[in-house]
Amino acid sequence: MAFAGAAQASYSYSSYDTTVGKFNGSGYTSYQKKSSSGQYGSLDSRTVGGAYTVDARMTASTGTGSWVRSVGDNDFRSLPNSISAGYDTRVQFSNDLDTPVNVQVTGYWKSN
Repeated sequence: MAFAGAAQASYSYSSYDTTVGKFNGSGYTSYQKKSSSGQYGSLDSRTVGGAYTVDARMTASTGTGSWVRSVGDNDFRSLPNSISAGYDTRVQFSNDLDTPVNVQVTGYWKSN
């Protein structure tokens, strides 16, 4: 796997390290350009702070994928979506309504 920072081709994994705000707050990865229309993204979650889990979905200017629930430490998930090729996409993370603290999440993802 190739790991890197900023704008990425979708065949490479990008790292993320972001804070998800308390009480249903959100956090985001950097953008990747989608290369295959409708192909599921890949999320390789390494750490989720505390004893918490977060929800995740792919999002772009043309719409969003469905939420993948309860992502935890060392958790690999597919991210369903119908985003077309060529659009800049990113992952949105969200906390539960009753999560009283900010949660730090780290890992890798690719949009495919």
